[in-house]
Amino acid sequence: MNVGIVGAGISGLYIALSLQRQGHNVTVFEATSRIGGRIYTHRFQPLNEDEDVYFEAGAMRIPRSSLHDRVFHFVQYLNTYGKPEDKVELIPYIIEHENNIAYVHGHKADLSDTEHGSRLGIPQPYRGKSARELLGEVVTPWLQLLERDFDKGFAEIMKYDMLSFRSYLALVQQWPHEVIDFVELMTSQTNQYDLSFVEIIMQNLDFNVREWFTVGHGMSRLTQGAAKLVGLQNIHTSSPVDRLIENPDGRITLHAHGPIPFTGTFDKVVLAIPPAALQGIRERPTWSFMKEQAIRSAHFEPLYKIGLHFRTRFWEQLNAPSFGGQSATDLRFRWIVYPSNDLGTSGSGVLLLYCWMNDAYRIQSVPRDQRVRLALHDLQRFFADTGVDIYSQYVDSFDICWSNEYVTGDAMFLPGQFSRFHRVAAKPEGNIYFAGEHLSRHHTWISGAMESAQKAVQEISEMDARPLGEEEYTRQFVKAIETPPRRVDAIPEHERQILSRL
Repeated sequence: MNVGIVGAGISGLYIALSLQRQGHNVTVFEATSRIGGRIYTHRFQPLNEDEDVYFEAGAMRIPRSSLHDRVFHFVQYLNTYGKPEDKVELIPYIIEHENNIAYVHGHKADLSDTEHGSRLGIPQPYRGKSARELLGEVVTPWLQLLERDFDKGFAEIMKYDMLSFRSYLALVQQWPHEVIDFVELMTSQTNQYDLSFVEIIMQNLDFNVREWFTVGHGMSRLTQGAAKLVGLQNIHTSSPVDRLIENPDGRITLHAHGPIPFTGTFDKVVLAIPPAALQGIRERPTWSFMKEQAIRSAHFEPLYKIGLHFRTRFWEQLNAPSFGGQSATDLRFRWIVYPSNDLGTSGSGVLLLYCWMNDAYRIQSVPRDQRVRLALHDLQRFFADTGVDIYSQYVDSFDICWSNEYVTGDAMFLPGQFSRFHRVAAKPEGNIYFAGEHLSRHHTWISGAMESAQKAVQEISEMDARPLGEEEYTRQFVKAIETPPRRVDAIPEHERQILSRL
């Protein structure tokens, strides 16, 4: 079977590898010049020898959760069948560090500080608790329900899908608006609580994890390794698809324009792209009213990220250093992320600033040079009490407005959109299939993209498909537990010293 795949993000690459494993032929079409979609590692020019200076302009972390096992299985698949030089090494991602500070209303304090609310004037019954504690009282029962039985739990939260999370807090929990805004400010993004109740509960579920990982030397090693296994000769970059034509025999003729125009007919075609990119296909079949409505209306939110390259990792050299984690602020750039790679090294480093929703809308309308100036200005305000001169430390920057790219941001459903669009948007149309994180129950996550991709593979092949790498991962695990432990006297001295401190 010959299958055309539109989109060389993680969904498209996952589908390509899965179908190749079954013996099918695949051809992948990518509109941009870059493979990887929303997995995007940007590198800066190093200042010192042997340093790798980068930041994640896209996906940046992987939660260690059974709901995200597909990602870990996929890493095992790449490492089993890829070349040694393409090995993907997972390293700890520090989601939170004890010295991470929140900066709100001109005041610095620990994120767990129970006096934030009092300083901001929230009503008395809600004072004396941190924003996290207040949020936890509301979401924890739902998270426990989902963790006990995900499918049953999801059916329960869907009963509230017509409500925004803000409405749920106001009407069901009877929170005052000041409390809702306070908790949203400290734990989320501006106006994010206007999204579906289901969306916010699922976000909290995905973050309700203690152990996190990222990829050493950049998340793009995932998609680069996958692309090499697919075969670069099977991937057409700078080839936006502009025509999909259904033939009388059911096969699909696809036309892509670009430096080398392509026209070919496939047994099946997969659209592993967001709805906005799908709308960019000039000529395609018209589908059912609700399918077209889902393509038009499925809500995506803008995301803005800027990486700032500095001469030193000064944030690790303060009296209260931050080794990883992030700081929440009410500045233009709502979150400051401290890198988890190369902790404690003496070279240069990168701070990541990012924001979503209204904050991202506003900042992306500003010219790029002004965005950089504003980022430096906000950082100088944040670090004003430390004596750090941000401007003398600054070297270079790179930013990305994801809503200005083909993807238009990340899927984040409004009230009722899970009920209206989740099933119909993913439903195949003849020999045209659909995939992407927006079609999963885990919006914005790599695992969501893979979940959707695996479902598409099952529909195309009309057979059950195990997640890529699941078998290899299990085999590696069994091998590890069957390997006799080393004698204590066989463990190198430096390892014994580390173990003795644990």
